[in-house]
Formats: sequence, structure tokens, C-alpha cells
Amino acid sequence: MSKSPKQPAISREEIHAAYAQGEDAVVGLVAGLLHQIGLLEQRIEALEHQQSKDSRNSSKPPVSDGFGRRTHSLRPKGERKSGGQEGHPGSTLEWREEIDEVVVHPVHACEGWVASLSEVEVWEWEVRQVHDLEPIRLAVTEHQAAVKSCPHCQSLNRGKFPVDVSSGVQYGAQIKGLMVYLLDYQLLPSHRVSQLLRDVFGCELSEGTLYTSRERCFE
Repeated sequence: MSKSPKQPAISREEIHAAYAQGEDAVVGLVAGLLHQIGLLEQRIEALEHQQSKDSRNSSKPPVSDGFGRRTHSLRPKGERKSGGQEGHPGSTLEWREEIDEVVVHPVHACEGWVASLSEVEVWEWEVRQVHDLEPIRLAVTEHQAAVKSCPHCQSLNRGKFPVDVSSGVQYGAQIKGLMVYLLDYQLLPSHRVSQLLRDVFGCELSEGTLYTSRERCFE
């Protein structure tokens, strides 16, 4: 619905009334109009001044610049532009033929006719793929070494644990390798590595464990 036009500050009847009252009434009317015009000009000037201010010429934060303003690039001229470079092969998420899981979304009833489709054969399948991580968790493998008594000499014989399974409870080679990778390749501080492993895998480990794993890896 369109808005009705705004009514003028002074109506035509008021103008005729001032004219009929004589010169003084007309002068007073015009003086009032000039005063209103002056106030409006001041307001327009203030608004234009406020609109011209941004984060570059005032103390306003950059977020207040809005979508209409763009910050100038700090990249010196002559350097490569941001984004993909010309001639560089792009990387696109590709369709995979080998998949790990299929989730079927059946159709039970017709939306238009409200009829059951349980016994109707599938005409075709619309297929979409989601590439995502499996749920990340710390897997615990229990090693059990058998102990048997020889029926002849009654000596106890034990199965041999793998060389790297040397304690009752310990961290495995995979997560130890991740510790060293985060410390020495990604250059994360030890307390950040401990926090990451706690948040992602739920394992509480000390910074001493990190440094011990690094030393073992070095050896």
C-alpha cells in the first residue's frame, strides 16, 4: 500500500489568511518558514557529515562501515592478487565411487493423493554424497597375553606382548605421533596440544607426556 504524500508545513488556507490580515502577518509567516528552512538545512548538513565518517577518518570501528564501504587492500602493488591464481588447477570435491555407508530415505505415501506407496517399486534414486569425518574418539585396545602351565614341568609360559606395549595402561603410537606432529611441525605450544587432545579425543594428558613422546620419537 502506497503512503499518502506528506502535507506541507503551511496550508493554502493559512497563506490566504495571512494575506488578508496584512503585511505584518505575511512577514511573520515568511519569517517562520525561513526559520524552519534553516533548521532543516542544519539537520541535513549534520546527517551528511555523519554519513561521511567511517573507520578511516574517525574513531568508529571498521564494523560500522557497513556493506557499502570496502577497505583498501594492504597488499603492495605488484604482488599476486588474492584468491586462486591464473593457471593454477582448482580443487573440487569429487564424486566417490567407493563409499563407506548408505543412508536410505524411503517414500511412504503420496503427498498429493495421500495414498500409501509402501508396495510401489522405486522408480529411480536421487543420490547425494556427504564427505565428513567419522566420529572422533579414542579407541582402547586391550592386549591379553595367555599364561599356560606346562603339564610336564609345571612351568608357566606367557604369550609375548608387542614390543611397544610395555605398560599396564599407555598411549599408542598413533596418538603419540600426533602429539609430536602438533608440537614440532605445527609448532603449537604444549598446553595448546594438551587442550586440543582433551577437547577432541577426551584424553587428559600432561605436558610431561608430550615431551616424553617427543624424546622417544627422537631416539
